Amino acid sequence: MPPSLYLFLKNFWSGLLLSLYKIRGGYTKVNVRGQLIKISVDNWRTLKRAKTYSIKEPDTLDWLDKFEPDSCYFDLGANIGQYSLYPVKKYGNKIHVYSFEPQSINYYLLNKNIHLNKLKDNITPYCIAVSGKSEFSKLYIPKFIPGGNRSQFGEADMKKQTNHTQGMFGVTLDDLCSVWNFPIPNYIKIDVDGIEIPIIKGAMNVLGNHAVKSVIVELGTDREQKEAVTLMKQAGLNLKLKTKRNWGETCFVFERG
Repeated sequence: MPPSLYLFLKNFWSGLLLSLYKIRGGYTKVNVRGQLIKISVDNWRTLKRAKTYSIKEPDTLDWLDKFEPDSCYFDLGANIGQYSLYPVKKYGNKIHVYSFEPQSINYYLLNKNIHLNKLKDNITPYCIAVSGKSEFSKLYIPKFIPGGNRSQFGEADMKKQTNHTQGMFGVTLDDLCSVWNFPIPNYIKIDVDGIEIPIIKGAMNVLGNHAVKSVIVELGTDREQKEAVTLMKQAGLNLKLKTKRNWGETCFVFERG
């Protein structure tokens, strides 16, 4: 089959499938470990995220399953909200989630998914970039699409083409909690595609607070991994688990004590 014909047929069938979802309300329902969750289907990427919900990041779901009741959870790099929605569906009013997602299309979908699942009282979304310093800067986006990832706050990744640039306010976790009086979280997920170490460095006061019980973070190079382990240990958080079950991403889980 000629490549041009293959691409035409692929786009045709993808468009037809997405149209059917729009007729049915624009979302799909997925069962994630016994929790029925609605996910908005705005393009092929978000449909794929919905269909792989239970298998894409098993380590993240395992970590969320260990939350204690009456907890506060910060989701840094929430994307369309999958790992904000699941714990609230599981624990109900015994948890409150603060979701941070700077990419504007994803932030819209994060809010839409919160609305679809009627979880506005349990999830508070913010369109800001948690970062290594508090400043106004830019968000460089390689693919400006629903469900897109790999955006960079503060400076562009020269290895990736920037498709769109947003003005954005970045803030450290320490400033978020000390200046703007956010609560100290009990659990933190850091999935921000490249600035994990600056975020950790800008959160040492928060991480050192004994209210923080556990942190899960995706880390890239060996250097970043070693530095993260050292910084977390300084904050009293020890490495509990290192795994690559999250679709090949190296995932670290740190716990207090």
